[in-house]
Amino acid sequence: MPDREGSHRDTMKRILMAVAVMMAAILGAGVASAADLTIYAALDKKTIEEIADAFKQATGLTAEIALQIEQAGTVASRIQTEAANPRADIFIGGNSSIHDSLATGGFLAKYVSPEVARAGIEKKYMNPNGSWSGWYLGALAILVNEKRFQAEIAPKGLKMPATWDDLLNPAYKGEVIAANPATTGGAVIFVATQIFRLESEEKGFQYIADLHKSVAQYTPGANGSIPLVAQGQAIVGVAWGHDLVRQKKAENLPVAVIFPKDDGYEIGAVSIIKGAPHLSAAQKFVDFILTPKPMEINAKNGLRYPVRAGVRMPEGVPAFESLHFVNYDQAKVAANLDAWKKRWAQITGK
Repeated sequence: MPDREGSHRDTMKRILMAVAVMMAAILGAGVASAADLTIYAALDKKTIEEIADAFKQATGLTAEIALQIEQAGTVASRIQTEAANPRADIFIGGNSSIHDSLATGGFLAKYVSPEVARAGIEKKYMNPNGSWSGWYLGALAILVNEKRFQAEIAPKGLKMPATWDDLLNPAYKGEVIAANPATTGGAVIFVATQIFRLESEEKGFQYIADLHKSVAQYTPGANGSIPLVAQGQAIVGVAWGHDLVRQKKAENLPVAVIFPKDDGYEIGAVSIIKGAPHLSAAQKFVDFILTPKPMEINAKNGLRYPVRAGVRMPEGVPAFESLHFVNYDQAKVAANLDAWKKRWAQITGK
């Protein structure tokens, strides 16, 4: 008589083999269709999505935006956490001081794009060791809730704040919104700006201590002050000028925008993560970012200044050359970043 049990086992084996083959085919197809590049972005959603689309059109390579959050410090922490098994190839957005910190810790791969020399981009916008490439510029600004200022501050005989020192006026006690340098590069630049304009670490941190007496809240992102001041929860704040102008126009925010004398600026950077799974594609992406198209997208959407000459400038913000900046020392910021963050935390208790 036939061995029915054996026959049944053979049938089950064939079924299982067929399922295994089918699953392998499905998984294989998934790998084949996976993105050519994985991006962590500290940029607004619209800008990075348009850049990814333009990258595909220019190179035929697809990019997955696996993380999009406008807090470069948070992105940097993610990269450090994943260092043993990197999941992304590119870190784009956020100012160069955040990228410098990652480079110092050995979390970035070095790459000098031939596009720098080809386009004649100034070397001061590039990391001298090739750890990151600068592709946009941004300036800090003071924002003021116009209604509350006119009702509560103007009657005291004060004009709109025009300098950083104006924010120390006792009239603004409990009415200032600033940001935390542990989580956002914009706050790092704000701290460094005070040190450079006052030409002393001691005087710079004395300013931070004096301002702290008036700060109502430290936000995790550089632009966290915008909704709070616009809603009247505070009278003044600090944010990126380009983001402030963009949001004011788009949302009709009731705020004044002031670019103070002795201002601070950022070099927005892009870098390749060490151990990037798709190194060749990552290098192609850096080459692409330094071409006109992505800089035009960034200028149009984010109102950020391009580092490359001949690119259409953003509309609605003052010309970069018209602003008055401190003598900002990128190398000094990179060398002192951790120490300055620690001292800020000791002063503020944050």
